[in-house]
Amino acid sequence: MRKPILLLIWLVTATIPGLAQAQKAEVSPGVSVSRKTYRVPDNEAPFFNFAEKNEAQKAADKKLVDAILERVPDRSKAAETAIVAGMRAFLSDNDIATAAKRFNQGYLLDPQQSGVYHGFAMVVSARFKDFDYADELFRIAARMKSPAKSLRADHGRMLLIANRPAEAKPILEQAVKDTSDWAVPRMNLAWATLQSGNRDEACRLIMQVKGQDLEKVERDLALFKQKAGC
Repeated sequence: MRKPILLLIWLVTATIPGLAQAQKAEVSPGVSVSRKTYRVPDNEAPFFNFAEKNEAQKAADKKLVDAILERVPDRSKAAETAIVAGMRAFLSDNDIATAAKRFNQGYLLDPQQSGVYHGFAMVVSARFKDFDYADELFRIAARMKSPAKSLRADHGRMLLIANRPAEAKPILEQAVKDTSDWAVPRMNLAWATLQSGNRDEACRLIMQVKGQDLEKVERDLALFKQKAGC
């Protein structure tokens, strides 16, 4: 889940516009989200596109959940397994459609899992470029069960890509605290600071880019120093 996706290449997938709606939908007890749908198959959109399921579809969902629970009896652990599979499809295979299907499986198993909302946020930002909805889902993920250490790093990166550096900066500052041995959020924090207009602070932060995956941000480092003149 911590495999970095570089700032310049993360969102290469074609945009498909979502159909924003004002209504909220309760997706788990005490948890409501904006009811947004997209022009894709229902299982490739968050929360199955909020489609009304017929009896046959409900039976198919139950059959799937029962089959999974035969192998992994604990619902939370089974959901985590589905979420990990979704992250692998997204990060390693660049297969966003399959990733969404796995996150929907996780949602069926345990809608209280942070990874469900984290994964959906990544899907809607990468596939649909719906950054407002991604922001909403990332914020929900932060208060759900078992959030990943990479959550704030991914949230901040999304805001940076959405040209919202001032919003990204405090989230990336927390991401650096959460994952101090990871170079990627440090790199993105420097970008957010520079794009917020504080060159001197950004140049100080760029000197602190270190840790795991440092080699993955070498091109960003060179580009940053060229733009900032550090």
